[in-house]
Amino acid sequence: PASTHGTPSIPLAPAPDAPVWDVSNFSLVDGHLVLVGRDEEALCRSRNRTGSSISESTNLHPAGSRRDPDPAVDERTTRGAGKSSENETSPTSQFSNVKGLLWKRLRERKGRGAPKAETPAVTVPEGERVPSRSGSRESLLPPPSAAELDLTGDNVIIRPVHGSIVGEKFCFQIITGDGSRSFGCTSLAERDRWIENLRRTVQPNKDNCERLELTLSLWVYEARDLPPRRRLRCHLHLDGTLFARTTAKVAGPDGELFWGELFQLAALPPARALTLALCRDDHPGQPVASITVPLVELAATRQPLERWYPLSCPGGGERVPSVRVRGRYREVRVLPIVRYKELAEFITFHYRELCARLEPTIAVRHKEELAGALVRVLQSTGKAKSFLIDLGVAELDRFDDREALIFREN
Repeated sequence: PASTHGTPSIPLAPAPDAPVWDVSNFSLVDGHLVLVGRDEEALCRSRNRTGSSISESTNLHPAGSRRDPDPAVDERTTRGAGKSSENETSPTSQFSNVKGLLWKRLRERKGRGAPKAETPAVTVPEGERVPSRSGSRESLLPPPSAAELDLTGDNVIIRPVHGSIVGEKFCFQIITGDGSRSFGCTSLAERDRWIENLRRTVQPNKDNCERLELTLSLWVYEARDLPPRRRLRCHLHLDGTLFARTTAKVAGPDGELFWGELFQLAALPPARALTLALCRDDHPGQPVASITVPLVELAATRQPLERWYPLSCPGGGERVPSVRVRGRYREVRVLPIVRYKELAEFITFHYRELCARLEPTIAVRHKEELAGALVRVLQSTGKAKSFLIDLGVAELDRFDDREALIFREN
């Protein structure tokens, strides 16, 4: 709907140098994201930011952000609550801890007069450094505003953040009226679980409300006629806000450069235009060339649109750079879940007949999208396993002894 583009603008995406807090140090209690600290050594532990499409020049996180994997912590994560008192500060305690134990621990932390060497205090004045036991490192503890985050207010937004912006995989952003904070997870499943739980905390009635979901899938393939031997990135902007960027690569002597990177951007704010900007790695704020593509152009077709886009250069020149991308922008209106009840029941009980009728009539390019949708629906109703088994058995029965053709149309 056109009215969605007139809504107030959502706060900007996180800056490339924004801190990323380790979500395993937080717990969700009564609509508040509360810091549940461990010892100082665990809080000050940092690691290099890694991952696809991530800047190679990014430095370490501040303390309290991402940490090295800890086998002992992973072991505690798998235990249920109540099996051991050591589980009070488990990284995933937000799913199993008793709220009273958390509040008791917070009261004990606030009641201490001075921080001990073993355990940092949450109420450290903002900007004050606490010495670390490891000599060469210091721990910059999160300020009080990061120790507890209220999610009960209006206009709270939780959405994933692309790793190329913050320099770390599996991150999400919480946007409130006071600003935004980014949190890092150890896996995609953990990030999705956090996002879902936080969204349900912010909006418990989410499934019963109509909403609009905006997503962009974009392949950035290659560019040509670039300044030779320049280290360049391709920045993706939505209405002037940086949402993702490719890795930095050096253009060849012939001016060609290949990235071949896929960007899946979900939970986007309403936007009108996508801007592709080629920037030097050492001067990211000064685009070498750019092009602005209306998002309605990428949303007009059901299949991703692929083409070469000529770029405009600030100073002009004989050679006009161009970039080849393939993208699709989607505006999906999601109805209240009760409106899908009959569809879910029909798919659950008649998926065999449905697949038998659709398989010979739809195009191959549509089958992958349809198969993914069927699996997601049946996963929610607990029938995905039976669905896949029944399709495999039906194919075996259909081909009988012609084993060479088995699974060609799976």
